[in-house]
Amino acid sequence: MAAPGPSLPPDDVVAEILARLPARSIGRFRAVCRAWNDITSRPIADSVLARRPAAVTAILKGSSWLELGDEPHPVDIVRFDRFRGRWHPDVHRTPPCPRAVSLDDMTISTEDFRSWDGVLCTRVFPRKPQPGDGAGYMLWNPLTDSCAVVFAPAGHGRIIGGYAHPVTGRFHLIHSSDVAVSGDRDLVAPITVRILGVGDSAGWREVPLPPAMAAGCSESETTTISMRGERDHSVNLHGNLHWLVQPGSGKVALLAFDTVREKFRFIAAPDRPGLDLTTARSRVVPGGKLCVLALTKEQPRAAMEVWVLDDYSDSRSWRLRETARLDRTHLSPSAGSSRTVSGARCGAG
Repeated sequence: MAAPGPSLPPDDVVAEILARLPARSIGRFRAVCRAWNDITSRPIADSVLARRPAAVTAILKGSSWLELGDEPHPVDIVRFDRFRGRWHPDVHRTPPCPRAVSLDDMTISTEDFRSWDGVLCTRVFPRKPQPGDGAGYMLWNPLTDSCAVVFAPAGHGRIIGGYAHPVTGRFHLIHSSDVAVSGDRDLVAPITVRILGVGDSAGWREVPLPPAMAAGCSESETTTISMRGERDHSVNLHGNLHWLVQPGSGKVALLAFDTVREKFRFIAAPDRPGLDLTTARSRVVPGGKLCVLALTKEQPRAAMEVWVLDDYSDSRSWRLRETARLDRTHLSPSAGSSRTVSGARCGAG
């Protein structure tokens, strides 16, 4: 009777081991065989790797010429290199770890780089555009060296977010077709929002936005939702993406997208008079709490307030954590009137 073979550790243990390897070693691990590649491609491995400290990196673009027949053709090359500063434990003997991607028939933009869950996204432009071509986006995972080009829906719009699905691990993009807000060139009003699972044959799927009334607007008010334009960045926390928006003409709120249920809802922002959508920013602070940075215009000196949502399940738990004047004078929470306030109630959607 043959002796039983050695038992393999469970996937979560393997994922924890991988999380302790350098990034380039993980890439080599995936290349060994299909079974090893399958282990590192599962959602549990993605979730463990996402907890690793962010590495400082450089993204560099160069141009080269490709000889095709007797004619040279220009080629854009984007290089992704982990930074090796003087604090690197062995900077003199550790070789660089470059990753590069090139597209022969497209120009790669370096002005529109975004990064979500380890995937870089940027605009690409065909060298010989055809009538009716939509905007193209290159998605590149430097760790696995996988690359894809997807095209946005026809018409005006922009990519407003991206994420790896918490269950399947498939990467998704969120696209908004929007129009300019009259009287404010920094704001746009999303009309149609669609999501795309990269590699999914179903293509772009529309996801309805919540009505402005769900954020407390009256039926007589405008039903549009205003948000910042190209420079807006989504914030990922607890499996949801967040944007600061202004429903109708009411108070500023947070628009949250549940990446599992694929559903939008409103979350109340700090109930602070004068909270301005064009200057406020949302972030995630250490400790995993949602944060809103707000500029005050009160005289004699303007200041920045840092508001933290202590309990994500309760939008009434916003707390003014600290205040700093723009002349670099730091105000303690007590000097800045630190307090816990109730947010304007929003429907759960």
